[in-house]
Amino acid sequence: MKHPSPADIATLWVSYATLITEAHSVVAYRLMGMGGAWSVPRGENHAMLREKGPAFTEAMVASTMTAIKGGAPDKIMAAAIKPLSKKARSNRKRLARRGPTTLRLSK
Repeated sequence: MKHPSPADIATLWVSYATLITEAHSVVAYRLMGMGGAWSVPRGENHAMLREKGPAFTEAMVASTMTAIKGGAPDKIMAAAIKPLSKKARSNRKRLARRGPTTLRLSK
């Protein structure tokens, strides 16, 4: 097994930091949506529960297959991060486009 270089570790760290940032943004949009401050689609609360199983299963399978093939630890971790990052990024972009809810003040 090849040991990861410092550049490999840095690349992995950036991927992980990006995933964390994307996930936190999605959580923020969804919480604002629950509070009525952000426009979210009907059923968003159920969607966030439904997507977890398939996303984590895909990450587990990808990392397991990389490990079985003899991948280095950084490659195994990168394989796990990739599908989660893809889902988090698409959710962030989708929710960000919706924008804040327009508040209506009653007279």
